[in-house]
Formats: sequence, structure tokens, C-alpha cells
Amino acid sequence: MDILDLNPEVLESTAGVIEGYCNRQKSIMADYLSNTSSLSSEWTDDQTLGPLLEEIKQMKSAVEGVMDEILSTYPNYFRGKAEQIRNRPKF
Repeated sequence: MDILDLNPEVLESTAGVIEGYCNRQKSIMADYLSNTSSLSSEWTDDQTLGPLLEEIKQMKSAVEGVMDEILSTYPNYFRGKAEQIRNRPKF
């Protein structure tokens, strides 16, 4: 049987990658809303800008909700598994 190499640092790194990804997605949505909102001074058609901004706000909120759910679950899961590996009996 092959020896299973359990590396807690890889699990810690995975948790960090997940956190970075989620925070980046939230940042992208915030930038998107900010950049679109900044067009309001140049936008002459108020009937389309308002609904567009509202849709972007809803999308941003949905993305943040999903990213927050991921952040509340997976980084802790991987860090917990890393800690279990570190604390396992060594023969």
C-alpha cells in the first residue's frame, strides 16, 4: 500500500486561496458598482441607469452572500483538518 502524505500546510494554503478568491470576487463587484455609478454624471437616460444600478446592487449583494457563506464554511474546514493532522498521533 502506498504511504499517504498528509500535509497540513497544503490545507492551510487551500484555506488562504479560498479566502483570497472570495475577497477578490467581492472587490470586483464593489468596483463594478462604483465604476457604473460614476457614469451617472454622463448618463442622460435616467430610465435605464436607475434599473441598471439597482440590478448591479442586487447582483453585488447576491455575490457577497455566496462569498460570505463560502468564507464561513470552507477556510475553517480546511484549517480544522490541518489542525487534526498536526495533532494526530505519530508513530
